[in-house]
Amino acid sequence: MRFAFLLLLLCGCSRESPSTVGGHTMGTTWSLRVHPGSHLPAVQDLQQTLDRWESILSHWQPDSAVSRFNASVSTDWLPVPSELVEVVELAQRISANTGHALDITLAPLIDLWGFGSKSRRTTYPSSEEIAAAKAVSGWQHLHTRHDPPALRKDIQAMRINVSAVAEGWALDHLAQHLGSLGMHDFLLEIGGEVLARGEWRVGVQTPAAPPGETAQTLLLKDQSIATSGVYRQHFMVGGQEYAHILDPRTGSPIAHSLASVSVIHASAALADGYATALLVLGPLEGRAFAEKLGLQVIWFERKK
Repeated sequence: MRFAFLLLLLCGCSRESPSTVGGHTMGTTWSLRVHPGSHLPAVQDLQQTLDRWESILSHWQPDSAVSRFNASVSTDWLPVPSELVEVVELAQRISANTGHALDITLAPLIDLWGFGSKSRRTTYPSSEEIAAAKAVSGWQHLHTRHDPPALRKDIQAMRINVSAVAEGWALDHLAQHLGSLGMHDFLLEIGGEVLARGEWRVGVQTPAAPPGETAQTLLLKDQSIATSGVYRQHFMVGGQEYAHILDPRTGSPIAHSLASVSVIHASAALADGYATALLVLGPLEGRAFAEKLGLQVIWFERKK
């Protein structure tokens, strides 16, 4: 989980308050909002769907498909659900489009820095520890197959973490599910990432600001917005703050002036992944890639 909850949901275009259902998924919360008088589907149906996806994509659940792949030391093809193959290929597409700024094979480095399932750190990792974790990482050593669905790794100790795209992917697929039920006007949210069908207003919160303090209000129409930020999860060593977003090129936390990046896109999954990748790239390189890809982005930089 990326702790990138910069979005304060406001209201739909109706003057009345929307009806809402929700629950818990992927270590965070989810919600569905509809206009007053609109039909809400059974929350149990939506929760069961999200629970099934979490059982595939979670790196916290020891029996998830991701965890089973991570626990395997085989370099042969390992059968996995088709959903995991789809998520991995989505992440690799974003990586290829951003100079490999997004890398889902960084699980060893995430754990090394204390941002994964293991205990938090109070000391800076040594250069030898960083080099060792980098040596068992690298997206180019992860391969996918569709028929039958499977993953294969070239490095026995390779482990993956798909949290940078999992919430957005779930939003897109949950929206498709709701569409199949005849719903075409709603607002979905998972962990601060938002998908709108129809027209809905959302507020973008200033990084680290008190709840309710928004920098600007946006009208989303059949769009999604996802945010990645550095201010919620970090650790301090010797008075130095280290963010939880890691640069695959260095194996260390990013250290530039960007505090958060919000990407608006038709696909919640792409908005989710690109937000992380652009944050890794930083204010200059990130803006260059965003322009090249034609992305609509909101940037917040920390004061020096």
